[in-house]
This record gives sequence, C-alpha cells and structure tokens, in this order.
Amino acid sequence: MTGPNRDEISRIIADLKVWFRSYAMHPACVDVAFIGNTSGHYASAPGLMVDFDAFVFVKEMDAAAGQPLADLRERWIAECDALGIDFDLRVIEGPYKPAIAILRRPAFVVHLGVFTETLYLAASPLKRWAWRKYICEREPGRLARLAPSQPTLAEFANGPKGLRERCAAINDRSVEMTEWLLPSLQARRFVVTLDQTNFVECCFAYAANTARNHARALGLAEADQLGNSEFFAWYNAAVFRSPDLILLMDYKAACRDQGFVLQVARARDLALGYMQALQQHLVESQRAASGARVKSTSDR
Repeated sequence: MTGPNRDEISRIIADLKVWFRSYAMHPACVDVAFIGNTSGHYASAPGLMVDFDAFVFVKEMDAAAGQPLADLRERWIAECDALGIDFDLRVIEGPYKPAIAILRRPAFVVHLGVFTETLYLAASPLKRWAWRKYICEREPGRLARLAPSQPTLAEFANGPKGLRERCAAINDRSVEMTEWLLPSLQARRFVVTLDQTNFVECCFAYAANTARNHARALGLAEADQLGNSEFFAWYNAAVFRSPDLILLMDYKAACRDQGFVLQVARARDLALGYMQALQQHLVESQRAASGARVKSTSDR
C-alpha cells in the first residue's frame, strides 16, 4: 500500500484531540473523554484502519451539540481525501468499522459515544464498569463517579450486554446498533447481518469484550491494565484457555493494517467457539460450586 505514513496518521490523531479538548468548552458540551487506544491508557501504535474513540457528554441531544461534530466531519473528509485517507465520523453504539474487505488506503473513523448523563446511566453496568478508568477533560473522575459497583459473574453471564446476549446475537447472525445522525442527533436503529463485512468486527468486538468483562467480573486488574497485544495471551494462560479466541484476536490485530480479510463465517465460528465454551465452563463451575455447598451442609 502506498500513501500516507503512520506519522501522518499520528498527526491527525493529535489534531483531533486538540479539537475535542476545545469542544469540551462549547456551550452545548458538558465533557469529553478519550476511550480505548485513543486514551493513552493502553500502549498502542496506530494501524492503517484507525478507530478514534471518544465520549462526548452534552446538555441535550440536539443540533446545538451535533452541528459542530457535523462540521468537523465535513472538514476532515476533505482534508483527509487530499492526503489519500478515507475519513468518517459516526455517533454509533455498537462495534462499527468501515466495511472494507481489502484495505487499499488508510481508513480513519472517529467513533463517538454522545450522551447526556441520563443516557449514559442507561448504558449497561458491564460497559460503565469497563469505562470507569478513563479520564474526562473537565471533570476527570466523571466516568468513575457514574460507574456501578463491580459486576458479578452472574451479571457478566446473564445481564444486559453480557455473555448470553452477545453469544445469542452472533449465533442468530444479527447485531443491532444505534446511530445518532448528525447534526440532529436523532436516533436510528440498524442491523448488521452475516452477509455484511462489518459482521466480522462484531465477532471481534463481542469476543474481545467478553474476555475482558469475564476478567473484570473475577476482579482481575489485568483486564484494565494490559493492551490487546498482552491481554489475550495472559487471559488464555491465566483465566480461560481458548485457542479460538487467540486465533480470532490474531485476525483482529491483522485487520488494523489489512482490512477485513477474514471470511465472515469463519469469524462467527471462532467467536461462537470461544463464547459457547465459556458459557459451558461457567455452567459447570456453578454446578460444581452448588454441589460443594450441598456436601458441606450435609457434612455438618
């Protein structure tokens, strides 16, 4: 692939961070937080498919908040196209990435969560617990303040956005997402199905989040300390062994420079192989724990 190098991509990331820090002071904005690799919390170098993640807290979900984001998108689409880079900015809840089967030039997506505090508190406890570590620009501890108590294994397995729900979506070949359109920030729902390239990203994200949330429910600090390059090998060795997960995460890493070269059906098989085995493991562990309690009671 010819075109912009990684230094140019790093410059765009830095420029966007400056813009969002400025936007945090906009009258319609309440606060901004950089999430995931964008946050600097995990050591990471940008690939050629860039996912710039940020949360924006706003006073109202309306055009006063959305218009500056729409203007930013239009400006950067033009600037990046001149540099040989595809650019987009979307406000989407869900594992969205550009549906590019073979990456022929860099693709840069600003993937935003935009919330009022009320909307944020409606997000699943598993998500808000995972996000508690990120720092906001105006109130650094905002996400920690809005976090729930640590989810239990039962909540991880059966609660909203938990293992059972994620596994069912991949098994049913249908993942629902919500997008807030710019500049109005009006919500629309859409579905990504097995015949769409973006379903591969759903498999990547659901398996990766499942592993991290499993470790979080067990109270293991590594879930919020290790980047992807270290976390999944540690999880496989120390928490739950899954060759399917390791192979899927290897494909996920390759996607950052190649596009979605993995066949959708293969991604689904690997994600289900991991998540269904984990479901069975949790059921058996619960059964064994219940049996041990019964035996302990009968021995008294």
